[in-house]
Amino acid sequence: MTLNAPQDEFSEVEAATRWSRLAARLVDGLICFAPLPLLFFPCIGSLGALLAFAGILAAQVWLLVTRGQTLGKKALDITIIRSDGGVPNVGWLLVREFAIPLAVGIFRYVGHNDPSPAGQVFQFLLGFVWLIDSLFIFSPTRRCLHDLVADTHVVKVG
Repeated sequence: MTLNAPQDEFSEVEAATRWSRLAARLVDGLICFAPLPLLFFPCIGSLGALLAFAGILAAQVWLLVTRGQTLGKKALDITIIRSDGGVPNVGWLLVREFAIPLAVGIFRYVGHNDPSPAGQVFQFLLGFVWLIDSLFIFSPTRRCLHDLVADTHVVKVG
């Protein structure tokens, strides 16, 4: 897929592959879980893990708002751009990368103990939304639902 954009530097870009997007997400997940082993050291413990996680989160946010990349996307040479080839809005980038997954995770966690039929339906719907978002990657443009909401594309760098 190529995007035709008004800016010369983005006039011909190629969409990131599905595998590179998946690999970038896995790298980001592994990086986020990297501080967990610190919890097993009594001297460092929770404070060390919390500080390490805060540093990782700060690095992720900084790369995201300055380059349109996370650590995983940077490692796989892919980046996020707007449909017109410009730099995505910081607010939409943060919603796209953090707010939507965080909200789904919180709702799933809070509601997982709700045995009522309404609670179970709600849990199913949240899982279904996540599945539909992920399956959108198989569209011809390789854009997930969160890309469509934020009007972004994930493309190869260079």
